[in-house]
Amino acid sequence: MLKRIEANQVRPGMFIEAVEGSWNDPLLGRHRFLVRRESDAQRLRGSGAAGVVINTAKGVDTNGLRSNVPAYASEDPRAVEAQTKAARETIQKSAEQLEDVFSRVQGGAGVALDDIAPVISGLSTSLDDNPAIFLSVTRLKSKDETTFLHSLSVSALMIHFARYLDFDEETVRVLGIGGLLHDVGKLEIPQEILSKEGKLDDEEMKLIRSHPELGHAILQRQAGMPEIVLDVCLNHHERIDGRGYPNMLPGSKLSIYARLAAICDVYDAITSIRPYKQPWSPAEALKWMLGREGHFDTKLLKRFALCLSVSSAPKV
Repeated sequence: MLKRIEANQVRPGMFIEAVEGSWNDPLLGRHRFLVRRESDAQRLRGSGAAGVVINTAKGVDTNGLRSNVPAYASEDPRAVEAQTKAARETIQKSAEQLEDVFSRVQGGAGVALDDIAPVISGLSTSLDDNPAIFLSVTRLKSKDETTFLHSLSVSALMIHFARYLDFDEETVRVLGIGGLLHDVGKLEIPQEILSKEGKLDDEEMKLIRSHPELGHAILQRQAGMPEIVLDVCLNHHERIDGRGYPNMLPGSKLSIYARLAAICDVYDAITSIRPYKQPWSPAEALKWMLGREGHFDTKLLKRFALCLSVSSAPKV
């Protein structure tokens, strides 16, 4: 549905079909485009344009919602198929690279950042090509692949969200590393506990809850490990109300990076498709997460929801 709005109403997630008036900005010279970042929305609002025409079937409306159409539904099916295949190939290759890194960690070696770099590069490129397709493919996990693919998924979500928040590219890259390594401490926990389908007993739960500290200790042994990566690893299970673990830190003590990681970690866990459980849809997951009072940074979570809405709009 096409709708004309004032230029000062533009926000991230809107799909622009036309820009009215005179301007001097290369961004507005594009025929049709999706406003993916707040910085681009600000450029449009300050461009002097008389107004814009938005397509609410391909992006959000002024209320922040978009029409209920399937993601990338209007794209060429052959292009979608090709991009889906490319995404699967990237994920398979990245999982193999990450498994090799983790195997060496289990053997007592450190985490070499040079070994992580190709994984981050592959994820970043695939997200640039089509974030909606790539993020949908990362939700597909078999029981045996969960450890590696969850780390890849969280990394991809963190990269995507950090770009949406307009973080500089070096911080985006480091957050991607943080996503890959946030659960590295689970390598020291017996697989039978990690894969147990029934309820964990108190001792098993205590062991599971030790993984942030175990991972932090592993990463600290590596010279040059970025502080953001250490922060994400140690604090991604902390809560805004101070009831998280391992240190029960209140929200005032948590960095935006740890808060961002907590959102991406839980979102991937509850939306992933696995043989032994039914996944929640993105909408169900976000509704549940927004209802978890005291767990997440609510303002950041709402921006995450909008970030996902933006990524589901097709490229033109």
